[in-house]
Amino acid sequence: MTKSNPLDGRSATAHLRPARRARSRFSKAASAAETIKGFGHGMDVVGLTFGQFSLLDLLQAALDITGPADVDIATWSAGLYDIDAAERFVADGRIRSIRFVMDSATQKRGQAAAVDIGRLFGEDRIRTTRSHAKFVLVRNDEWSVVITSSMNLNLNPRIEQFEMTDDAERCAMFCGFVDELFRELPEGATEDRNLPGMFGLESVAPVSGVAVSVGRVRTGVWE
Repeated sequence: MTKSNPLDGRSATAHLRPARRARSRFSKAASAAETIKGFGHGMDVVGLTFGQFSLLDLLQAALDITGPADVDIATWSAGLYDIDAAERFVADGRIRSIRFVMDSATQKRGQAAAVDIGRLFGEDRIRTTRSHAKFVLVRNDEWSVVITSSMNLNLNPRIEQFEMTDDAERCAMFCGFVDELFRELPEGATEDRNLPGMFGLESVAPVSGVAVSVGRVRTGVWE
């Protein structure tokens, strides 16, 4: 008897690049802008915080550097204040276009649900799926910024980590993921708990699994 792989056909995607200039910082500052001060092209900033600022604060600090840009946000949760602030960034031109990827779970009190985001920005601006990813993409003609983090879009007074880089290839990988997710999934805040296939995305080849047979265990591909 063999055991099938429940995620057969779904592969991971990744980006590798040579080492570059990096600044590693442990921040007790209350300002995201101060924490990433000096960020520029060809640079990585890797940081640990005491939870003084959120992913939205990092987005605002990035936009202050890049100027008006197209923005993609993947977050598990978002505060109502943070969503209102993002709407202001759209209204004042700092954000030229925006897309959201969120988990479709019901949010807690004081947090914005996916339906709230759809109502503010449009149903075509959000896709919901089983997701715990947290990242922000900030793109224009001069910048391809990727922010990955343990932070959600809402302020959370816990130790958090983040990495911010300007890298066109890395940004293209994340953007391709969002593009494919928007292509596959229906608009708006749905309760569909299925993961998308992402078959149109270039991906890492599946690794070997373990096939279990009666009386023996061997290494090999899923059968």
